[in-house]
Amino acid sequence: MTEISQSAPVDHSAEEAAIATCVRAFYELARTDDLLGPVFNGSVKDWAQHLKIMDDFWSGALLGTQRYTAAPFPPHLKLEMMQAHFDRWQALWVPTAQATLPESIRGKAVSIAEHMSHCWGRAYTAMKSQMAQA
Repeated sequence: MTEISQSAPVDHSAEEAAIATCVRAFYELARTDDLLGPVFNGSVKDWAQHLKIMDDFWSGALLGTQRYTAAPFPPHLKLEMMQAHFDRWQALWVPTAQATLPESIRGKAVSIAEHMSHCWGRAYTAMKSQMAQA
């Protein structure tokens, strides 16, 4: 008879707490930023809910949890932004992640942010251009 071993669930509570700290520290900066502040403050109506969604997004991206199931890009198409917004987001996120996240997930958070800023900025610009022509 073959035994099936079950590994104990991994405790990510320290990483989850760090993600929450990072998300909140980032939004404290972003909300007062000259470029990002008007976008975030003009579009986010319920900050507690938004921060929870961002916790879930980053937990999924960094730890593989399944709490965030939405498509993150489409809601951003409602906003008026340009590549500079994505660049500034990255410029604020990266040092915040480096200062608040444990080494085990820090590099991944930076890599994801750099990828998102570049790819989302290009895709956003292209889609907004197509929408304007339609």
